[in-house]
Amino acid sequence: MRLAALLQPGINRQRLEQHLQWLATYLIVLLGGLAVAAFAFKRAYQPYFGVALAALILVICSWVYRPRQTLNATVFLALVGDIVTVGWFPFNKNLSSRESILFISDGVSLSPLELVLLSGLAVVSLRAVAAGRSPLSLGAVGRPLLLFTACVFLGLARGLLAGGDFRAAMYEMRPLLYLPIVYLLATTLISTRRQQRHLVTAAVAAVAVQSLLSLDYLRDLDGAQREALESLTAHGASISANFFFIVLLASLTYRNVSAQQRIILLVVAVPVFWVYLVSQRRAAVITLGVAIVLLCVSLFWRQRNTFWKVTPALTLVMVGYLGAFWTSEASIAFPAQAVKTVIAPDDLSTKDASSDIYRVLENINVHSTIQASPVLGLGFGQAFYRPYRLPDISRFEFNAYVPHNSFLWIWIKTGFVGFASMLYVLARSVSLGAGRVRESADGPDAVVSIAATLFVVMYAIYTYVDVAWGSNNMVLLGVAIAIATSRAQVSGSSVPSRSPLDERRPALVASK
Repeated sequence: MRLAALLQPGINRQRLEQHLQWLATYLIVLLGGLAVAAFAFKRAYQPYFGVALAALILVICSWVYRPRQTLNATVFLALVGDIVTVGWFPFNKNLSSRESILFISDGVSLSPLELVLLSGLAVVSLRAVAAGRSPLSLGAVGRPLLLFTACVFLGLARGLLAGGDFRAAMYEMRPLLYLPIVYLLATTLISTRRQQRHLVTAAVAAVAVQSLLSLDYLRDLDGAQREALESLTAHGASISANFFFIVLLASLTYRNVSAQQRIILLVVAVPVFWVYLVSQRRAAVITLGVAIVLLCVSLFWRQRNTFWKVTPALTLVMVGYLGAFWTSEASIAFPAQAVKTVIAPDDLSTKDASSDIYRVLENINVHSTIQASPVLGLGFGQAFYRPYRLPDISRFEFNAYVPHNSFLWIWIKTGFVGFASMLYVLARSVSLGAGRVRESADGPDAVVSIAATLFVVMYAIYTYVDVAWGSNNMVLLGVAIAIATSRAQVSGSSVPSRSPLDERRPALVASK
């Protein structure tokens, strides 16, 4: 009766469409729920399978109704996962990973992250075309990033056609494709500073949750396992923690940041810093130090009085800390030992010295590989050359394919054009991000600008000394580049934010 009444002449057509849309949604949810329940019933030996599958389907379908919120959720889920401490977490794992709670079959090599990103790319593009717009926004660095993506595919073809290892090629290549997808989604969907703040909040929250899960993993280890532990999290997890620390430090030093935000970040920083110390990534500490110096430079630009208060005090604290822990081997002394690798490499412990020697020999091998094929590179799935024999680190399955210098590794895999295009993307992002930092209004917007820009700087440095091109880092890097290179408006208005310097310019011009 209700449907017949709606079909009568004079009834609002929009109301009919809303009812039909509600009915379609109801049927999809009902049938989807029944399908998930049936699938989960057959997987009774996987108690969390049904919940994980339902969550994955929900995230994929959410692209249609709430694309921006779905992007935030994707960033959060990607950064929560860690292959070492949160092995059960399914988002970054293949559906063929047996330790994942969403294991389906040995032959399904796609990951939930890939399914979500590809779905988002398709849905966002189709909606834009249906609305008469271009499918995706390329932004400031979209074209060189697409050129890099083309070089990645050419590197895959070159490596496999030359007899490269398929499993190694897929391991190397797949995360690199996440970067352009996340960047395109972010530049297309995120148009205001407020939306950017939500995206950064999702990333910061994910780092905090991942740290808590890592501490839970550490708690379950017995004494012998803790003693033998060389590092806690995966290689790239510490660089994500650096992003958290820059958000924290910028919130503490920049003007017009709420006390509530500062208190929450300080409380959450405790588990993040604990995991950071236990993970013992020297490269992460060095890159964080560089970022802190650049943060002080930004204070000199924006808040000269704050700069002269913070910088001398911070310098005294750091000098005192280095003096107190220069020779200590305790966990709290690890940052001091990381600084020692740069200032006094001759005073390193035997373990750190052997690690540095490995990297020196490995860099010689990497340069030899580049010289052997400087234009096209070797391609994915091809091991880099080893004229100098390296110590055995076979615990890392793909050590013959992925060196610690993972930036020059880009040259080996994608050739000179791929390396140059990636270098341009990073340099251009930092350049535009620095301008954005100077122009951003005081408060959370300035924090977002400096955090995104400095993450790109830290990432570029980190890749020269450690393995970094992992799935979670690619997602965060895509977000950071999109924010650093954007010209997002304040709360959706057409008037860009103004800095205190802009407010003084008319007076300066008049005085001249």
